[in-house]
Amino acid sequence: IWDVDGTLLDFAASEEICMNQCLKKYGVTINEEQFNWYKACNHSYWQRFEKKEIPKSRVYIGRFEDFFAYLKVSGIDCQRFHDEYQQALGNSAVLQDYALEICQKLAQNYRQYVVTNGSSVAQNGKLRRSGLYDLMDGIFISEEMETEKPSKEFFDLCSEQISDYDPQAVMIIGDSLTSDMAGGNNAGIRCCWFNPEGAPVPEGLKIDYVVSSLREVEKILF
Repeated sequence: IWDVDGTLLDFAASEEICMNQCLKKYGVTINEEQFNWYKACNHSYWQRFEKKEIPKSRVYIGRFEDFFAYLKVSGIDCQRFHDEYQQALGNSAVLQDYALEICQKLAQNYRQYVVTNGSSVAQNGKLRRSGLYDLMDGIFISEEMETEKPSKEFFDLCSEQISDYDPQAVMIIGDSLTSDMAGGNNAGIRCCWFNPEGAPVPEGLKIDYVVSSLREVEKILF
């Protein structure tokens, strides 16, 4: 079971490209410091969402309300900007190194699925554009399932749609500790943390494997 953003796809690269592309329509340009502010703001909203403190709709709009207030920019409809941004993300797919190759190899011996909290528009678009879509045996998007990672409910719904599901034979691969690894723990499946930055392994989570590149996943599974 694969996570998408930050694992199979380089979301950071797409995020910067698409943000600048969308802002340009409104005559707004930002520098690195301002973009980093947005990323921190966005991350805080997603953390609150994962803790069930706010709904996803608040993530989508609140981050831009805060960002435009920080930039002292007015007159931009945040719902419209969100829609434009999601469409742009769906048209931008930057593969992580070796992502397509490992999925092509695994497709010969394993069933593969995607689990993601991203929007349907963005995720379906990115997966198709990247060539990953047709390599997957199922795509589970929280927006369509009305529940999200890391909840046990989300993974229970996924398991119900996977034939011959055996938690002992399942592994989740993802970059997020709070979404992917915590979700894997809640589901009682093996967890492989994609950790290219070499961050320290935290206490309190059961992580079976730590990899710094997707090539290492091949060594685990073959």
